Amino acid sequence: MTLHRRELLTAGALLPLLAACGSSESGSSPGASGTDSSEATGTAPTPSESTTAASATPSSTGPKMLAGRCLMVGMTPDADIDEIADLVSGHRLAGAFLLGSWTSTSQITEAVAALHRAARSTGLPGALVAADQEGGLVHNLQSEAFTTVPSAERLGQGDPATCQRLAATTGAEMRKAGLNMVLAPVADVVDPEVGADNAPVGALHRGYGTDPQKVGRFVTAAVKGFTGAGIVTSIKHFPGLGAVRTNTDLGAATDRTTGADSATLASFRAGIAAGSQTVMISSAVYSRIDPDSPAVFSRAVVTDLLRSRLGFSGVVVSDDLGAAKAVAATPAGRRATRFLRAGGDLVLCADPSLVPSMVSGLVDAAGDSSFARTLAASARRVDRLVSGAAR
Repeated sequence: MTLHRRELLTAGALLPLLAACGSSESGSSPGASGTDSSEATGTAPTPSESTTAASATPSSTGPKMLAGRCLMVGMTPDADIDEIADLVSGHRLAGAFLLGSWTSTSQITEAVAALHRAARSTGLPGALVAADQEGGLVHNLQSEAFTTVPSAERLGQGDPATCQRLAATTGAEMRKAGLNMVLAPVADVVDPEVGADNAPVGALHRGYGTDPQKVGRFVTAAVKGFTGAGIVTSIKHFPGLGAVRTNTDLGAATDRTTGADSATLASFRAGIAAGSQTVMISSAVYSRIDPDSPAVFSRAVVTDLLRSRLGFSGVVVSDDLGAAKAVAATPAGRRATRFLRAGGDLVLCADPSLVPSMVSGLVDAAGDSSFARTLAASARRVDRLVSGAAR
């Protein structure tokens, strides 16, 4: 995710969770499902892996059984483990992602085990349990069980082989602790004319460089390292946050340079070709692609560009739709629905209190038969991913 909030949490400062205010929902006509009717998952687990799921197939269940499958909830170290686990089991969520600075190995393993138990109680073989473990300033897992990894900016000054080795090491450590998904690597190409003024990436040393081909080589290395260790990757933040100045967790951001044919998309193409099972969508607005909607709510970005032009058929993940100010103008109950209508699959919600509203929004929208098919297709993709990741 962008989640500069995570870097702030890592430093011990919690941002207040945001309450959404009303807005019109432009560009999200009912039934705009893109390729959602397809069951293809690209580099996701094979059908033989997905058959390990004990639950009924999504196609045989109703919206209430499917909506939660398209959501992951954020969990901070001071959260009540039982309350988060109850959200996972009660709403049949796909899983959770760790927020903030987790410094105790025992606390990490206890929380992760509780999440897996909660998911298994719903019929899944386990939960998707993710963390931002990029290295440098962005690493949620800070106990003695995890290697300290340099920033992407520093790694980008060296050899991709080193990047791959460190990703493999980090992946193995995550897997040992029970996690199975990393919200990385960052594929954003920082505009050299913006540099450190690029708040979400450049200022935090999260990018591998300013040349798309070079960034692509390091993204490839990181994806191969993590996936080789059994960790699902999420290349981010499509179609790129390297040219904006505002962090989308803290305010609205507009990219006026990135287009559907921009050279900076090469790093995302590389990550997809390397086998990343998921791609995370930015919540910035891209005026040369869709000036009317943030990318997470844009069919032009998710379906037309990522799915159709880049050929990605795996799971499309949102940047935070819970507490990020970039999406605060959209009521919480409509955020998940807009994301799926754009072509997305899996919503990240950093604010646990908003999960029920998002689930209800999806269920209500499924009263339309076209959106019901969209929801079922997304749930199928997520279930396949979970089945492979939790094995």
